[in-house]
Parts: sequence; C-alpha cells; structure tokens
Amino acid sequence: MVRGSAVLEGIRFAASVVSDPSGGLFLWKTATGGKAVGCLPGTPVSELLHATGLLPVALESPEELSLVSGHIDAWLIGMDPSPFFIPSEGRPCFTFPCVPPGTLEEALDRVEALAEWAYLVSGSPASEGSLWRSLRAYETRRSLLDALDERCALETAFLTPEERHDIVRAGSFLPTGAHSRLLSAILGVEPGPAVLPAEGEKGDPLIVLARRLVSR
Repeated sequence: MVRGSAVLEGIRFAASVVSDPSGGLFLWKTATGGKAVGCLPGTPVSELLHATGLLPVALESPEELSLVSGHIDAWLIGMDPSPFFIPSEGRPCFTFPCVPPGTLEEALDRVEALAEWAYLVSGSPASEGSLWRSLRAYETRRSLLDALDERCALETAFLTPEERHDIVRAGSFLPTGAHSRLLSAILGVEPGPAVLPAEGEKGDPLIVLARRLVSR
C-alpha cells in the first residue's frame, strides 16, 4: 500500500510525541500558560479537567512519569497510595477512585469534588458551557478513534501495530483538539459532528459525567 505524505507525517509526529512527551508539554504550557495534570491511570472524566483549562496527561508507567514529571503541576490518582511513586513536592494531589460508584448520587459527589479541585488548580471554573464544549471535543475524538480502528480492520497494511499504538498513545500527551487534527489528517477526513445525549445540551453536564461513572 502506498501511503500519502499526510499519513507518513502523522506517523512520524505521533512517534516523536510518544518518545519525547516532555517537549510537547513544554510547548503547550508555554503557548497557553495552562497547567498539566498527571493522571494515574487516565481519568474517565477528562472532559472535566479540560473544561477548566487543564491538560490531562494519562501515565501508564514509571518510565513515562520520569519523562514528564518536571512539567506536571498536579496529580490525579485512581487509588491511594499511587500505583507508583510520584514526586509531589508540594504539588496538589487528588484521589479519584477507580472503583465505580454504587449510585448516581455518589458519582455526582465525586464529579463535583473533582470539579472544585480542578478549579482550585487552574483558577478557572468548569462552567456549563465549557463542559459541553469539552464533551463535544472528546466525543469527536472518540469517533475518529473508532474510524481509525475500522480503517485498520479493513486495510491491515494501513498501519503497523507499532504505528497505530503511537498514534493512539499520542492522545495521552496532546490537547484533545490537536489529537483530533492528527487523526483527521491520517484518515484524510474532516471530523464529523459529535453525537451528544439524545436530549441535547440540556441540563447539568456534570450529571452526564456522573452517569458515565455508574455505567462503567
């Protein structure tokens, strides 16, 4: 299969992000003035952090942590103690349990507590509007990841397993919009409209996130 320049450039870019995530984080923080949150493991409600201007960075190993720890401003961990040592050094730390909550009320309490913590870290509240924008952005990326899976299943020579891994994994270190643009370029498509709840953008988006926790 002959792959176009956009695909090859996307593959190379994803590989560079995964091999040196600190460079991308430094550029993002310099350009935006925002803060990065190290997530161990990745949080199921990344949209909430995104809505306050924070960059969630999902870490899977001590090796990854060592590459980016100097650029992490706060920590979000799924269990206490952390699955591996984090150099907190006074940086804010919040425990968001991995175990699914038993009720919607418990889930909403968790989400609201995380929203309050994210506000304290970022200085920006998770407004209803910013939450809906984040939900749309993440849903758009999920649809592109699904499209990537479908393309790889239909065209087994489109990407090697290593290339696909890097392209997907790069999303742990890139802003959601940047990752969506990378996926779009590789797939040669424009991002489709995000599919939101049947009732549309009505009500409290925190409840949308809380329901997700209960249904995990």
